[in-house]
Amino acid sequence: MSSITASAAILEQLASEQRHVLSAWRALILLRRATFAIAPHERRWNRLPQHIEDVSTLLRQMRARQELRAIPRHPRLNEVFVPYARQGFLDEREILFELHPYAIFSHMSAMLFHGLTTDQPKGMTITVSADTTGGLLPIGTTPRDWEGVVSPSPAIPTRVLGRPILPRRVKPEWLFGFADYQPLGFTMRYTTPERTLIDGLLNPELCGGITTVLGAWAGGKDLVDLDVLAYQVERLGVKVLRQRVGYILNELDVMHPKLEEWRRTAKRGGSSRLVGSEPFASTFDERWNLSINTPIDALHDPAP
Repeated sequence: MSSITASAAILEQLASEQRHVLSAWRALILLRRATFAIAPHERRWNRLPQHIEDVSTLLRQMRARQELRAIPRHPRLNEVFVPYARQGFLDEREILFELHPYAIFSHMSAMLFHGLTTDQPKGMTITVSADTTGGLLPIGTTPRDWEGVVSPSPAIPTRVLGRPILPRRVKPEWLFGFADYQPLGFTMRYTTPERTLIDGLLNPELCGGITTVLGAWAGGKDLVDLDVLAYQVERLGVKVLRQRVGYILNELDVMHPKLEEWRRTAKRGGSSRLVGSEPFASTFDERWNLSINTPIDALHDPAP
């Protein structure tokens, strides 16, 4: 029985994860995994790769054999051209994660993913840490993968496959409320339904506007874990956010033990508005000391 080649070891792992896109940093990690998993006498390479440069020649050879080819506009990334488990076109999200492996799809992109809206966003909205990684691992990897290896530096492209990228940078302590999903086989990182709804109240302009956000709250009220929602609101530490969430949950006839505590501490002020970017309005909710400065019809009659 012939021994396995380095390229075959990488391609087999890509197939098992149903990946069509390969970066140099992921090739390094996949070859390291194979080096540890396959006995020396069963493989054709001996050296454990330590740096991205260690796989450069191998990637050039794989391109020459037409196992890989450069992706237009992203020449450092490779599209895989071998018989594959997942068929179809390249997915722009897979490309994005190879370029920025610490990104989180959020706001309008996450609302659509979780079925909180049917509106189609013009671009892909991502949240990234202001300090490069935010303490996250490159997506689809484990701490063991990076023992003795330098993690990749992220890049935020302007567009991917013609889709604009809309990044929002946050302080590292706000980088929570996300999870890994695998709708196509490979791992994707999205904000959870709870964090997605919260982000909509903080930045409705990134979610199609406040009407779309309120409709998402109405349509998603049975989808969220209220304990998780309350925890995330408190962790963000934005007082007016408690007023906004409390008001919306009351309007939706949804109860939680934290609401009474939030209501007691709700204070009237210039920032106490349902929509922070809109002017103060005279319509006022006495329970939450909150200016209702936008129509709320979508809360009671959400779009289908």
